[in-house]
Amino acid sequence: MDMAEAEKYLVFEVDGHIFSVDFKNVRQIVPAEKPESIPDFPDYVPGTFKFEEKYVPVIDLRRRFGYTPKKIGDRDCFIVTNTEKRAALLVDRIFGFEEKNPEQIQPAVELNRDASARFLVGEFTDQQGRECRLIDPDKVIRLGDERIFEKEE
Repeated sequence: MDMAEAEKYLVFEVDGHIFSVDFKNVRQIVPAEKPESIPDFPDYVPGTFKFEEKYVPVIDLRRRFGYTPKKIGDRDCFIVTNTEKRAALLVDRIFGFEEKNPEQIQPAVELNRDASARFLVGEFTDQQGRECRLIDPDKVIRLGDERIFEKEE
C-alpha cells in the first residue's frame, strides 16, 4: 500500500456496529461524561459538555442512528469533531486508526437496512476483516438543528 496516498480513519463501535470517521474531522477523543441537559434539544442530543472553555453539543450516535439507547459506560468516548459545526459524537468505544487508499473505500450503499445509511459516505473492510461504515459528521446533524451546532470562533 502506498502510504503517500493513504488516508487515516478513526474506527469506533456504536451498538455492536463498526463505524469510522475521516481523521481530518477529529479534533480530540475524550472519555465520555454525563452531558449537561438542555431543554428543547432533539432527543439524540442529550446535552452539552465543556470542551476548551466552550460548551459543545453531544450527539448520542446510538439514538441518532435509531439503535437502543444506554447509559454512559467506562469505554464510552466523545469524538470532538473538527468540522464546521463542532459537536461531540458519543460512541461506545474506540478501536484505533486504519489507513486506507481511496480505491479501498467503497461507495455508500444507496439502500441499506440500517437506520444510519443516510449518514454514510463509504465503506471499507478493516484489518480485522470487519465491515466498517464511514460516516460524515456534518450529515449527522439535521438541517433544522444546525443553529445549536454553530462553530464558535
